[in-house]
Amino acid sequence: MKLKHLEVFHAVMLTGSVSAAARLLHVTQPAATQTLQHAELQLGYALFTRQRNRLVPTPEAQALYAEVQPLMAQLERVRRVALALGRDQGTPLRVLIVPSLAVRALPDALAVFKRRHPDMPVTIRTLHSREIAQAMALHEGDVGIVYGSAPHPALHEEAIASGRLVCVSRVDHAGADTRATVALDEVLRSPIIRIDERDPIGTMLAEQWSRLGVAPTGGITVQTHHIALVLAEQGFGPAIVDSFTAQARRDEALHVRTLLPEIAVEVRALLPQGVRSPRPVADFLKALRAVTAEPR
Repeated sequence: MKLKHLEVFHAVMLTGSVSAAARLLHVTQPAATQTLQHAELQLGYALFTRQRNRLVPTPEAQALYAEVQPLMAQLERVRRVALALGRDQGTPLRVLIVPSLAVRALPDALAVFKRRHPDMPVTIRTLHSREIAQAMALHEGDVGIVYGSAPHPALHEEAIASGRLVCVSRVDHAGADTRATVALDEVLRSPIIRIDERDPIGTMLAEQWSRLGVAPTGGITVQTHHIALVLAEQGFGPAIVDSFTAQARRDEALHVRTLLPEIAVEVRALLPQGVRSPRPVADFLKALRAVTAEPR
């Protein structure tokens, strides 16, 4: 099968019809039909049967699709890299950043950055740390800001800031806990709002309570630190988040306590391996280091 055969076959599997596949591929319907027929002629068997005016994949097509799907995903990644490598110099600074850092640290850093580059456009995408590493490897960003380490052979890391995990909880009632610190095993005695263990910080937290021989019961599990913070502000219980996210709290009744033993949270920048950062990227990182280092 040729590449054009695979593209049409894949599009028909995705859309369920030749006409929809043709629109997806920006070709005419007769051209898509002819390509599909030619593929079946080369293979010597049918890929689809028509039932009640719709195309139904044959068992052979289902088996073939399992092999074609990852191949087409790889082809799409190649196309994205090719487009990214052909960018004009006047295009925006592309920042990929984890959601919680985009709430407070990013706006503060952009305010500093814009004083030096007032006319430079900026595009921002919020992704999880592992997704940022993958996108940066595909040249989809100029700089990626992640929690922890996200090693990749095409990227190198630069330290930005060091924080810690904290417990945030409401103190708007008599007898509320207003201590500056709290033990992790004490927090885990009651239901809490915590980060999913597939997140790098969620993984660190799970490792910590495993060492202590304790585990959370009940509570709410979320994917981002900012969602955990918002739920804590709404009174759904105490939340364990990073200290950078805690700085974005808006409710004065939300109290922040450092977890003991302390669990460090590192913020790092991901950059292309072996490439010197352009001046705007360097200035953005300088601004981000400044705002995350300041006590706020």
